[in-house]
Amino acid sequence: MKTFHHLPFLLLLLPLALALASCRKAAAPVIFQGITYESVSTSETPFPMSDVQVPVFPDRTFSISDYGARPMPKGGYPTAMDSARIARTNSQAILRAMEACSASGGGHVVVPGGEWFTGAIQFRSKCDLYLDEGAELVFSSNPDDFLPEQMTTFEGIECYNYCPPVYAWRCDNIGISGSGTFRALTDVWDQWQEPTLEHQKALQILDNWGTFGKTFFERNLSSKAFKLRPPFIQLYQCTSFVLQDFKIRKSPFWSVHLFGCQEGVVRKLDISALARGNDGIDLEMSRRVVVEDCTFEQGGDVISVKSGRVKETWNNPESSRYILVRRCEAKKGKALLSLGEEISWGAHYIYMRDCKATGPIEDLLYVKTNKHQGSVMDSITVERCEMTQVNRLLAVETDVWGDWKSVRSGSKDSTTSVIGLKLHDIKCQSAMSISDIQCDTTLLVRGVVLSNVKIDTLKSFVRKISKVEGYREDSVSYRLLK
Repeated sequence: MKTFHHLPFLLLLLPLALALASCRKAAAPVIFQGITYESVSTSETPFPMSDVQVPVFPDRTFSISDYGARPMPKGGYPTAMDSARIARTNSQAILRAMEACSASGGGHVVVPGGEWFTGAIQFRSKCDLYLDEGAELVFSSNPDDFLPEQMTTFEGIECYNYCPPVYAWRCDNIGISGSGTFRALTDVWDQWQEPTLEHQKALQILDNWGTFGKTFFERNLSSKAFKLRPPFIQLYQCTSFVLQDFKIRKSPFWSVHLFGCQEGVVRKLDISALARGNDGIDLEMSRRVVVEDCTFEQGGDVISVKSGRVKETWNNPESSRYILVRRCEAKKGKALLSLGEEISWGAHYIYMRDCKATGPIEDLLYVKTNKHQGSVMDSITVERCEMTQVNRLLAVETDVWGDWKSVRSGSKDSTTSVIGLKLHDIKCQSAMSISDIQCDTTLLVRGVVLSNVKIDTLKSFVRKISKVEGYREDSVSYRLLK
């Protein structure tokens, strides 16, 4: 397995240099260390945020077929052995194309039209994985095709687990683009959806490792006995990225997971993944990210902002901050925007605007935490959003554990502060309730404002509020069914 090293010192200067460059009046391309960047405007945010810079790739192409990749024959493969062999062949071919592309100074690794059966794809810096029109990368559902294990995370705790099907580890200047499709075969992953006794045991092990500081390279849970699903696309501590135009059909777990990343844009994705826990985009301990013009159909949350679990032992402690979500559509999902429940390092300056839910969702904005997830969340604004059917516009809960409820942690109880939740210019055809904020002594909520909110039909209750300082409603209208 190839050994990776920390990014060079010059790369650490990139965010500062790009931020300074983006302050120019003109949105001209920026060139830094020989790389060209596009400026993505963030001018509408209610907090100061300089434009985000994403890479523009050189006009060099590296077709995976030139490096030994073989398309799927009509009718599929005769035997499981054939499938495994081709999955390895195509994974290795794509890696060779990536390495050649990176060594050349960057460009596009091209997946031609047709179906290509594969195992894990591992990125290299300066590469754009480009899916041609009609191209489909079909990922095996055999967990063995995603070994050797890689440094990844599971619901907020770092560990070694199955390699995510598309995986970038500490890469810079990378992209995924083109109108093609990522399709996960999920026969095995779907069997791992519900928490079994083995799964609960794995969570207990993870919690102990995170709480008591088990050395990271010893944290290995890549076993079929534990049944921990990997995210589909994971960028792990990457800098400067663009994900655009492609489709995702089904997913082992979270669809797109940005962990510890900075300076990127996700735009015009079409994601449909309806299994349990299939979030759309999870931004964990990431900053300066724009998500725009995407379409979602999810079994989990649509956009989720996270920042780790078990605060004491993170080796890269970062809050999620400076995140802009705009012009996205949810056809189905849980929360349109959720914060938590893995939120130990907090979230700051999150802004969603001009989004819509054309199908049923559970919550517009859902803040979820528990007594072991101490953090501060502040400056969260949602405005100019429209929904057809929602259960709650705003929900805040302090006792959300998910599958971790039976885990006995050694972490001490902690306090979470949520300061500044704002919902402006919201329209909804049908809702069960407006505000459901249930706090205990471990959570402080202060400064909640709902303004210019119009609900055609309200079916259950207006508001249930406990232990909130400074709650205000301005121009909130509804028709409550008796």
